[in-house]
Amino acid sequence: MTTAATMVAAVVQSPGRLELQEVALPHPGAGEVRIRVRAAGVCGTDLHIYRGQFGAVLPLIPGHEIAGVIDAVGPGVRDLAEGQLVALDPVISCGTCLHCRRGLRQHCLRYQALGVTRAGGFARYLVAPATCAYPADGLPADVAAFAEPLGCIAWGMLRLRPEPGSRALLYGAGPIGLLLLQGLLASGVASVTVVDPVEGRLRVASELGAARTLRAGPEAEAALADLEPTGFEVVAEATGRPEVVEALPRHAAVGGRLLIFGVGPEEATVRLNPYQIYRRDLTLLGSFSLNGNVPAALTWLRSGRVRVEPLITHRLPVSGLEQALDFKSHPGMADALKVIVQPN
Repeated sequence: MTTAATMVAAVVQSPGRLELQEVALPHPGAGEVRIRVRAAGVCGTDLHIYRGQFGAVLPLIPGHEIAGVIDAVGPGVRDLAEGQLVALDPVISCGTCLHCRRGLRQHCLRYQALGVTRAGGFARYLVAPATCAYPADGLPADVAAFAEPLGCIAWGMLRLRPEPGSRALLYGAGPIGLLLLQGLLASGVASVTVVDPVEGRLRVASELGAARTLRAGPEAEAALADLEPTGFEVVAEATGRPEVVEALPRHAAVGGRLLIFGVGPEEATVRLNPYQIYRRDLTLLGSFSLNGNVPAALTWLRSGRVRVEPLITHRLPVSGLEQALDFKSHPGMADALKVIVQPN
């Protein structure tokens, strides 16, 4: 039983081993706030951490897509107050290393992140630097929790800079793919064709604005050439699958921009034709994490330009986190899109 000085948290002890534990209640220091977690989204990165990948240092309380209410503030905190609903940017950068000074804080040489290297949101409370907290007034907490993944989309759009009126092809209609679909449309892309193997996900993609959807497979690859004989100005993937990355140049228009957005295996390699990239003036881009983009994400959410409610398929207590991470062993999770953990 928890006491006033303790709380329940989900702790990844070792690869594939998650435990609910009673841990000490954290207290904010100078420049910090304590958050009573209202909603924390389950992300593919959490699955990598659960498996001991992604540079995870265990044991760790994961969870980096976080919204909650400030319940205590440390000395020196200004412009934030107890009772405020906030969304968190998990990236904690030093501000002084070469990458920070180049404006690439998510590549900080002293990189820290809530739920990745420091205690995250799959607990009743967490402590975070006040600079990570952004007021999310007027939003439901489970919507505000999308500020982090949507911030990643906003950074991807800054990297991609799609031309207004361009046509896009998107592989992947999982949660991040469905956000990427909406980010492309919000950034001026005229139409997005979405490819995914799951019919249910394609239906959600259509609901959220996809112009066309195709069931992944050889027939889809042939159909794409007929649909857009000169190719797409933007071709993006949100699958993390190397074979999908290899397919991107095939469907790109001359001068097209290719975006690798999914998290592929660290050891994976792909085969690309350098002559085609050279000859057709193609641009290949990566997009990692977010770079101070939570305010843009919150603006999208408040405006309704990006809709996230259709993505939420499960809301679970923190005790249900393991079934979300070990979803292959839980038939009820087979059709999950975004799972929201509600620790409180």
